[in-house]
Amino acid sequence: MDSVTKKWLIRFVMLLLLLASGWFVYLLWPVIKPLLGGVWLAAVPLFFSVLLAYLLLPFIHLLIKAKCSNRLAVWIVFIVLFGLLGALVQWGVPALIKEWRHFMQHLPTLTEQFSDWNHMVNGWLSQMPAPLREMIIESIERFSYKLEKRVENAMGGLDGSFKWIIALSLTPFMAFYLVKDRLIIGRVFMRFVPARRKKQALEFSHELDQRLGGYIRGQLWLSLSVAVLSFVALFLINIPYAFPLAGIMGIFNVIPYIGPVIGSLPAVLVASTISGNMIVWVIVVAFVIQMVESHLLSPWILGNSVHIHPVMIMILLLIGGEIAGMAGLILVVPLYMVASIVIHVFLVEPRQQRIDK
Repeated sequence: MDSVTKKWLIRFVMLLLLLASGWFVYLLWPVIKPLLGGVWLAAVPLFFSVLLAYLLLPFIHLLIKAKCSNRLAVWIVFIVLFGLLGALVQWGVPALIKEWRHFMQHLPTLTEQFSDWNHMVNGWLSQMPAPLREMIIESIERFSYKLEKRVENAMGGLDGSFKWIIALSLTPFMAFYLVKDRLIIGRVFMRFVPARRKKQALEFSHELDQRLGGYIRGQLWLSLSVAVLSFVALFLINIPYAFPLAGIMGIFNVIPYIGPVIGSLPAVLVASTISGNMIVWVIVVAFVIQMVESHLLSPWILGNSVHIHPVMIMILLLIGGEIAGMAGLILVVPLYMVASIVIHVFLVEPRQQRIDK
């Protein structure tokens, strides 16, 4: 049997094994599905702990350069982190409770405002041609149905909120051990890599840390910066719920291009219940913050970690949003970066080396 036939035979056997595995999983899905809840409960804190570790590593490396040992640098960074978290809980929780009470007092005004908008929209729709009116009404009803389902699912998941609070509270402790033992964890992973692939694995790890790690750290710091700037600006213009609204603006900032627009909508809605001038102020604040973020903070924080053309990012956002909704918008760029690194390290470079020889 020649090498080409053997290669295709191996691929055919692998395909059959893959199909058989899929069929086996399909048969056992009623048994597997309940187990996925526990896996998900463990995976989410682990994911956030990895993000936190990426966020803190630059400070640890800075302390190591200042002649601190790795263990001492880790302890210093996490002592400061827990101090900040304690201050945030002491100040932030009472602030959120105050904002919630104010929201409940302000809820009748919001309801009345939304009712006025409903009458105004109905007036506009009555003046439109029938086909266009029906299409818009159908879109609004479909959006309302999806929103109602999302709210019902969120409320239905409140029963398990306590276990999620416990799980997420473990995030900083998991991040501590990931950072402290990162070299040991790396050596353990390298034991499972074949000897002929170790060089590629090290290159892949380096590229992943430089590009994806830089992107994740940069996005986290940008989101935190946008949240802080938004809170200061919204507080200065005296808009209600400045703290949670700033948090929403910071969280949605992780979505390139369209995230800042989505994140500023709640602030605009709240401003619309106050006055037209307040709407203008909120739009100006959101615009100025995004100009500062895109022209000053983003080049400084992200640097050259993202080598993706803006048009490609927009295409990826369209694909990710269509496939997985909001999660797709957030994850599509990092997944694309991982795929491009894998292709470059394991396919393009070896092929180029064979051509050069």
